Amino acid sequence: MHTALNRLQTTFGFFTTCAFTLASIIAVLSIIPIPAPAGSPSASVSVRNVQVVKGRPHYYATKREEYAQIRFDLEADLSSLFTWNTKQLFVYVTANYPTSKDGQGGMSEAVIWDTIIPAKSSPYSWQNLKQKYFPDKKKSKSKSRRESLSKQSTDLVKPGFITLKNQKPKYQITDPTGVISERANATLHVSWNVQPWVGALIWDKGYLGSRVGQWEAGKVGKSETFEFPPLKGTKSEVVKEKEPQTPKAGSAAPAVEI
Repeated sequence: MHTALNRLQTTFGFFTTCAFTLASIIAVLSIIPIPAPAGSPSASVSVRNVQVVKGRPHYYATKREEYAQIRFDLEADLSSLFTWNTKQLFVYVTANYPTSKDGQGGMSEAVIWDTIIPAKSSPYSWQNLKQKYFPDKKKSKSKSRRESLSKQSTDLVKPGFITLKNQKPKYQITDPTGVISERANATLHVSWNVQPWVGALIWDKGYLGSRVGQWEAGKVGKSETFEFPPLKGTKSEVVKEKEPQTPKAGSAAPAVEI
């Protein structure tokens, strides 16, 4: 005869097995294009202004060094990345530039801006179910009506659309050498990471295969090449002193005697 503890362990083991099987099925179905996406993600980024200054890039910095600030324009339509299993989308813009002025030694990558785009609220989410069956009586009717109207207006907009003009970066670019001015062949890249409710993270660079036939990776969101300017307040080149030249014959003015 089994004891109550053995029956409890058996029930718990059966429950965890069923939960793991269900989670595996959801994770597999989320990367298969069912239903097929209506479109593909698109993004375009362009550089608006680049400045290189010298100072303390962070409040905790102990020394003065060169850092760059890049303003940019961004247009993106990532609505096709949102499926029934998408929790949120992490979007970020990186600056890729050579590690040295001569272009040798590989490329460096630094994040200058990022944001999190949550998916639309589901009617079966915990917050909505709690508000439906266990409403908070402390809230006034006017406040509840205002929040419901704002929620309806936000739900009508499909998430994933980004429009930024002359956007200021969140993070400055620094270099381990302390010098970042006059670097050529730099570009901006738009990247994203899909975070599902259940399953593995999916990156735009194809870390999970090549999107398993659902999305094409690494073909959108790259700016034209630009160059980090010289340090603000300095000259890029030192002007050499001109050597004295011998005047040509006949070019000198005749001497006049008084």
